[in-house]
Amino acid sequence: MFIITKIEDQIRVLPQDLTKTPVDAVTAVIEQRFIDKVIPNLGLVVTIYDVLQIEGGFVYPNDGAAFFKVQFRVVVFRPFIGEILVGKLKSCSREGLRVSLDFFEDVLIPEHALQDPSFYDDSERLWVWKFDGNDMYMDLKEPIRFRVQSIKFSAQPTPLQLENATGDDKLIGTAAKPFSPMIIMGDINGDGLGLTTWWLG
Repeated sequence: MFIITKIEDQIRVLPQDLTKTPVDAVTAVIEQRFIDKVIPNLGLVVTIYDVLQIEGGFVYPNDGAAFFKVQFRVVVFRPFIGEILVGKLKSCSREGLRVSLDFFEDVLIPEHALQDPSFYDDSERLWVWKFDGNDMYMDLKEPIRFRVQSIKFSAQPTPLQLENATGDDKLIGTAAKPFSPMIIMGDINGDGLGLTTWWLG
C-alpha cells in the first residue's frame, strides 16, 4: 500500500527562514510542496521519510532566497494491483460506489464490478446484492472490503505541477473544475469482498 521513493529537487528557502538549520529549512519547504499532493504516475505523498543530501545554498541576484539541491525520500500511497483494502462506503449512484480510506477519497467501484447480481434501489439510493433470496443493502458509512483493479492518473496538471510551472503554464487548469489527480478503481465481485458485515459469523 505504501512505498518509499527518492526524489531530487531544487528547494527555494526564503530569506526569513535562513536562520534555521539547512535541514529544518528545506524540510519545511518540502512538506508544504509535497505532502498530500499527487506525483503523476507515482502516487499520493503521505509524509517525508528522511533528507539524504543537501547541496548549494546559492543566492541569486535580486532574489534574496537561497536555492538548495536536495535529495530526500518520501512515503507514497500507491496500492498494488490485486491488493485487498478496507474503506468506508461514502456514496452510491447508478454508476457504482465511492469509497473513502479517510486519507484518500477517490476510490471508485463501477456497477459492473459489484457482487453479481446487484441492482440499484432508486427509493433508497443504495445498491443491493441479491443473495440466496435476501436483499443485502450496501449501506453508507459501513466498512467495505475491495480489490484494487487499476490506478488512473489524470492527464490534467496537478497542483504540484502548476506550482512548479512558470509564466503562461501556470494558467493551465487553474480555472477548471475540481478533479481527481489519482483514482483507484476497485471491485467487490468475489468471496469475502463487499461489506465486511456480510461475512461475519
